[in-house]
Amino acid sequence: MRRLWVAWTAIVILPGGMAFTVQADDCRRPGDFDGDGEVGLADHAVFAACLSGAGVAIPPPGCDAADFAAADQDDDTDVDLADFALLSPRFGETSFGYGPHRDNLEAETLAMAVSGQLRAPDAEYERIAGDLALIRAAYPELVTVVDDADYVPNQLIVGISVSSPAYAALNEYYFVVDEEIHGTWRVLTFCDNLNAPLLAAEYASLPEVNWAEPNWMIGIDDYITVTPLGGTYRYEIDDGFWDCFDGCDCHRLWVLDVDAEGSVSLISYAEQGWPHCEFAE
Repeated sequence: MRRLWVAWTAIVILPGGMAFTVQADDCRRPGDFDGDGEVGLADHAVFAACLSGAGVAIPPPGCDAADFAAADQDDDTDVDLADFALLSPRFGETSFGYGPHRDNLEAETLAMAVSGQLRAPDAEYERIAGDLALIRAAYPELVTVVDDADYVPNQLIVGISVSSPAYAALNEYYFVVDEEIHGTWRVLTFCDNLNAPLLAAEYASLPEVNWAEPNWMIGIDDYITVTPLGGTYRYEIDDGFWDCFDGCDCHRLWVLDVDAEGSVSLISYAEQGWPHCEFAE
């Protein structure tokens, strides 16, 4: 059953109606300098390159400013043995590797759906972002038709009465930055955007979790479905309008293909809806 709940969080509305919660810019855990979800040998190599000694606030040669700041584990502006003492126990720790934050939420959510992964692979994300730009350049009327995320993409709603070590471990692994408790259910906010339907299934598999699902959005007007057809990607675009709280009355339906060379082809266009719909371009 779909619960039409929207949690009490800061919502940003983009042009075209797409909404999302504000997320952190950096989801790296302490000591995970390369953001791969693990504190390993590569991270220790970065730390070693930045180790400069007590009271030295300038990065040494071979260490850039961002790495120097990250290596400063105790935030005292230098990188010394005190920082190494804090870093060493974290060696071997693992967490979910978010990778860099992506500004194009539309391409991110569509690419996650196509790939079936918690975070979209770079190639999928870049392909879909590029294809959408080509489509809108070829058909300017689609510039404002933006796929609305079906759910708040960095949240889950979880039904659980009492926390447990396994539940807490999932929250730690996936970097929950906020947990709102409302009686027997909780709103989890993650560091960045994820494939929430997929993640919900992982939480729901815990015996102590009664149910888990995305924080579904309501009032959606535009949908885009992406289907890979070999080197060609097909985009089914539903431009909905008029009374969209529980399903729009009127729809402009586009089907377009973008091939591997970037050529955009219109496959079909249709208009449907109630008699009061006006479809004038």
